[in-house]
Amino acid sequence: MTANARFVIALGTLLVAAAPAHAQGLPGGRPADAIDRARGLATQPFVTLPPVERPTERYVAPRRVYSPEVGREVLVPGHYERSVNGQRVEVPPLVTTTPDGRNTTVTPGGERPPVEQRSAP
Repeated sequence: MTANARFVIALGTLLVAAAPAHAQGLPGGRPADAIDRARGLATQPFVTLPPVERPTERYVAPRRVYSPEVGREVLVPGHYERSVNGQRVEVPPLVTTTPDGRNTTVTPGGERPPVEQRSAP
């Protein structure tokens, strides 16, 4: 065999051996490893879900609380409160009464903490 024939055979063998690795598309013809797979997963686009909508209004059941304005326990009627920002709620004006139902007091509406975090109407 001549030197040219050996060179052609060696070149052909090299090309045949490198072809499958080069077909994978990785630099240097190396097979994919865990880092490449992780990089592929991290850079692929993903579908984002729409944000969860908080209920804007919720019903607060009737309850008895101590009112510092009148200095005694009052009955707060059931009512709806509207969420302002997740940490504050808008409360409507409330007509509270004493437990015997005789004395009424109007509690002005406005922004307040959620019912779980307050003791007054």
